[in-house]
Amino acid sequence: MEEDKLLTPKIFTLKGFAYENVLGGKKALDVGCGFRKLPGARGIDIIKTSDADIAHDLAVFPWPVENNSFDIILLNSVLEHMPNVLKTMKELYRISKPGARVVIKVPHFRCADAFADPTHSHYFTSQSMDYFIAGTELGHYGYASGKFKKLGFWYGWPHASGNPLKQMLKVFIHKFPDFYDQYLSLLLPTECIFWELEVVKDTK
Repeated sequence: MEEDKLLTPKIFTLKGFAYENVLGGKKALDVGCGFRKLPGARGIDIIKTSDADIAHDLAVFPWPVENNSFDIILLNSVLEHMPNVLKTMKELYRISKPGARVVIKVPHFRCADAFADPTHSHYFTSQSMDYFIAGTELGHYGYASGKFKKLGFWYGWPHASGNPLKQMLKVFIHKFPDFYDQYLSLLLPTECIFWELEVVKDTK
C-alpha cells in the first residue's frame, strides 16, 4: 500500500508522536491512552485521572463500547500489557467498523525494555499478528473469529532513516523478517515494531 495512504507514519511522525489531529474526520479510539491521547480521538484507560474519556479496566471484556463504533483504533505500547491478546484482538474486531484501521505499536521481543517492565505479559515478532491475518501461514489456526488484512509493518520508526547505512539495513530486514527475528536481531536489536491492519467484515 502507498505510504501516503497509511496512518501509522502520520501518527508516529519524524518528530515523534502526533501533536495535531491527523484523523481526517474519522472516529477514533486510543486504547490505553494514558496521559498522551491521540489528538481528535476518544480514549479508554483504567486510570481515571488520565486523558481517557472512558474509564475502564481493559482486561475486563466486553469494553463499554458499541459494536462497529470506530474507523481507527490505536494501541500505542498497550498490547504487551494485556493479559489476553486473543480476547483483545476479538474485542478490537467487535468495536471496529468494516474497513477500519487498527494501528499497533509494541516492543520487539529482542528489546531490553520488553523484559524490563514487569507489567509486560507478551512479546512480539514480525509474525505475531499473522495469527489474525487472513491468508498467512499462521492464519489457519483460527485464534480469532475476526480477520484482519495487513496494510503495513515496520521494524522501528515507520519512516526511512536519514543514515544511508541504517536505511540499507532497514530495507534488508523488512525483506527478510524471519532471518532478522531469528538471527540478525541478536546483534542489531530494534526497539519496537508497528502494524497497520484493516478490519475485514462481511457487510452483507
